[in-house]
Amino acid sequence: MRKLLICFFLANVILTLISLLILPSEVAIHFGRNGIPDSWAPKETNAIIFLVIQLPLFILFYSASILPLKIPPKLLSLPNKNYWLKEENISRIKPKLAPLMLEFGCALFTFLLGTGLLTLEANLSDPVRLNETLFFPLFIAFMIFTGYWCVKFTLAFKIPGTKKGHKQDTTAPGTE
Repeated sequence: MRKLLICFFLANVILTLISLLILPSEVAIHFGRNGIPDSWAPKETNAIIFLVIQLPLFILFYSASILPLKIPPKLLSLPNKNYWLKEENISRIKPKLAPLMLEFGCALFTFLLGTGLLTLEANLSDPVRLNETLFFPLFIAFMIFTGYWCVKFTLAFKIPGTKKGHKQDTTAPGTE
């Protein structure tokens, strides 16, 4: 999954670089109702925006398995973190967290690649217009996946042996 995340990230970077070569000097960077552009910028600004957003996201998803060990517990959002951040349980976080974060990262970068391709297509068309027929299914699919992933993430970090309806202690260590 880690290699797949790298591939999707690199595909987005390559798309951004190609966009710099083939797009006109001013491009639509946001689209409103009916796919009509409502915000414009130089193509270099568009490329910088994409890279500034995507590089930190890539670093986050790529290194997510070590973050719980490196950041203060009060900054970590994890279901049942009082249980999972106990000394005896912390080693069990990485095998749970890494695949989940890589999976979500792949989905996010796939969505960004799709929107990048649609934005490129829109900016090369005359008149400039986003293909909403393709964008909305892409967006809805990503939102459905995000909901599924949130449930999966929450279930992965439930306290082992707890029964449905049993109250779990969610106070983080170091925050009592």
